[in-house]
Amino acid sequence: MTIKTNRLLVCALLAFPTTSLAQDISGAATLGYGHSTTSDGGGDLNSYTLDGIGKFAFQNGWSIGAEGSFVHADPDGGSGDINVSDLGLRLQYQTFSGAMFGGYVDYTDFNGNGLLTGDADATSYGFTGGYGNQTIQAEANIGWTDASIAGVGNSSDWIDYGVNVSYTPTADTKIAGHWQLSDLNTNASGSNLASYGIGASHNFGAGFVGFGGISRVDFDAANVEATSYGIGASYDLRQISTVPAQISLELARTNLDAGGSDADVDTVRLGITIPLGVRENGAPLNSLADSIMAPRHNALSTLFDNIF
Repeated sequence: MTIKTNRLLVCALLAFPTTSLAQDISGAATLGYGHSTTSDGGGDLNSYTLDGIGKFAFQNGWSIGAEGSFVHADPDGGSGDINVSDLGLRLQYQTFSGAMFGGYVDYTDFNGNGLLTGDADATSYGFTGGYGNQTIQAEANIGWTDASIAGVGNSSDWIDYGVNVSYTPTADTKIAGHWQLSDLNTNASGSNLASYGIGASHNFGAGFVGFGGISRVDFDAANVEATSYGIGASYDLRQISTVPAQISLELARTNLDAGGSDADVDTVRLGITIPLGVRENGAPLNSLADSIMAPRHNALSTLFDNIF
């Protein structure tokens, strides 16, 4: 059943009408660096990230989007590097009335060297539906995840539920929140993994954008709870030069309770974002705010995205 569903969705993604010329191309890429310090003496963590998104909208109402995230983290103490990769592809159709529906495929691979869940990989696929216009967008998703998590057990029948709502009261302000629930049924036991949060960005003018957010993740099976919050600002270099890029700085904290050990992880993130197409200034892709406002389609991938 799983293999057949994967094949059907991939075929649908490849078979949508590509004969219409693209009407709108948008996206961005962010190159980032983060430095994290833990309160329990666990040492510092340096992380290097590359994030990208892209969307091609066609004249017939169809659009195809892609997103990717790569993290290489180097902790002090010689405990081994941490690597995270996340790739996603989605197909969507929007009617003239604003109703929209589509499908998605996501893949996440996490090599944690003993951090949080140890090693994990997850392939998610499912369907989306909702409504959107220039002011508000609301989307719900339902899907399935094939996953393997060290210490928790292999799983082939997760069910993922999610809601993502964004509100754009003005051209300069965006507020968005999400709720994601992964209903896990592993070969060890059943459990839930939940993620929810709210974030916002505002363009103050003269090239300055402020952003921030707060999120919460509960992972019963791995005994992990994480509350993250952060605030930051970016500046558009086109205000003073011809360089089409924004530089950003974010200060974030994650209160992490993993396996009975409680610690605060303070992170400073720097980023250089290059807009592609018609994308307007907003939260950089390596920020906590962006991971809250544009979450992945399962709560496990969203957890990793929030932390790094």
